[in-house]
Amino acid sequence: MTAQARVTSTKADPIWLCPLPEPLRHEESDRAAAIYSAISGTRSIPEGPSGVAGLELRVALMLLQSDTGFEKADNVFWGAKCQSLLVRAAVEPIACSYWTRFGAFEIDERTALIIASTLAGRRLVYRKCVATGRSMKGDVAFEPLDIASQWLPKIAAAMERPDLRPALPMYAFAQVIMAHPFSDGNGRFARLMVHAALARCAGLRGPEIALAPAFYRRAEGLGAAVTALSKSGDWVPFNAVFLGILEDALVLTKAFHRQRRARR
Repeated sequence: MTAQARVTSTKADPIWLCPLPEPLRHEESDRAAAIYSAISGTRSIPEGPSGVAGLELRVALMLLQSDTGFEKADNVFWGAKCQSLLVRAAVEPIACSYWTRFGAFEIDERTALIIASTLAGRRLVYRKCVATGRSMKGDVAFEPLDIASQWLPKIAAAMERPDLRPALPMYAFAQVIMAHPFSDGNGRFARLMVHAALARCAGLRGPEIALAPAFYRRAEGLGAAVTALSKSGDWVPFNAVFLGILEDALVLTKAFHRQRRARR
């Protein structure tokens, strides 16, 4: 599923509706705990804005030079998406600027819009009409505005439930993507919300994981998983795909740092 959207929809377009979050099942919890523990191990990486600035772009460039030895992408457009990072504002300095608020999830609608606009590099507005996402496997309509407008309170409520903490990265991403609240940059903001959730459940100190390249390389599978989640309300298949992407992001990030150390 691409980040592009148009403002018209047809009756044939399925509508994405994000179900309420659920605690992870035992097997999911074990897998998530292992991933979060591994992510917390990135603390050995130089910290702060100077240590992570441009991380996603640098990992993307590594993949564009050679993606041998990594999980095969499920689409043919991932390279173009990685190249798009060259002309976008780097997410890491922006995330670091707001990290205190992200870590505590002290984000209101105004702050969210400011952050989304900064990520997009231009002034955005909240979506005010029907929007449809385009995909090689078919178009989908995002949540109706009356439902989509509740995306932030829903995520904030989930953040306050200890039993949902391991599921926060999955839920925060799915809710933002299905609500599609902004006129642009929803994918970028959704991934930033994943970083915020990882601060809660994995102790992440900043945007230390290169999420975008991993999400780009699994975009079609993720889009299909979101559609299936909306139809069935069953989080298990979606969680499996999402956790796999987090694993890929961790693998890519570690490979980049190994490559960087080897060049010194």
